[in-house]
Amino acid sequence: MLTDEKIMAQVVSGDIHKTAMLFERYHVKLYNYYCHSLMDESLSKDLTQNVFEKIIKYRNSYREENCFSAWMFRIANNVMYDHFRKEKSIRKRNEGHYMSTDQFVNPNEKLEKEEQKKLLHQAISQLAPDQREIIWLSRFEKMKYVQIAEMMNSTESAVKVKVHRAMKKLKELYLKLEAT
Repeated sequence: MLTDEKIMAQVVSGDIHKTAMLFERYHVKLYNYYCHSLMDESLSKDLTQNVFEKIIKYRNSYREENCFSAWMFRIANNVMYDHFRKEKSIRKRNEGHYMSTDQFVNPNEKLEKEEQKKLLHQAISQLAPDQREIIWLSRFEKMKYVQIAEMMNSTESAVKVKVHRAMKKLKELYLKLEAT
C-alpha cells in the first residue's frame, strides 16, 4: 500500500489522477472536521471539495519529507478562513444529532449517554474556534502533537499547552452545563 506521502509525490510529478486515492482516504475526515467546527453540513461539503482543489492547485508546494495529513489540514484551515474572510459571515450554530451505535443498551443508559454527548457538544460549541480546532485534531482525528505543530507552524510544546488549556476550559464548560 502506498503511503500518503508517496501518492502525493506522484501527484506533484504530474499524475493528478492519484488525488482520487487521497480523496478516498481523507474526504470523510475533512468533512467531519468541518462539520464539528462549523455545524453546517452543506458548507462542510463545499469546503471539503475546495481542499482537494487546493491540493491539486498547490501541489508543487508539498515536500515529500513533510507529513501529508498535516499539510492537508493546514490547507483545510486556510480554506475555512478564506471562506469566512470572503463571505464575512457569522457561523450558524446548530444542535447536532447524535446517533448511538449501541443497539443493545439499557434504554436509561442510552438516554444518559445521549444527554452526555449533547452536553459535550454544547460545551465544545462554546469554546473559542482555535480551541475547538485543537481538540478536534488531537482527540478526534488523533493527530500527534508534532503533526499539529507542523500544521499550525508552531512548536510541539506550544501545542501541548494549547491542548491542555482547551481541555481544561472544555471541562469547566461541561461541568457548568451539567450542573444546570
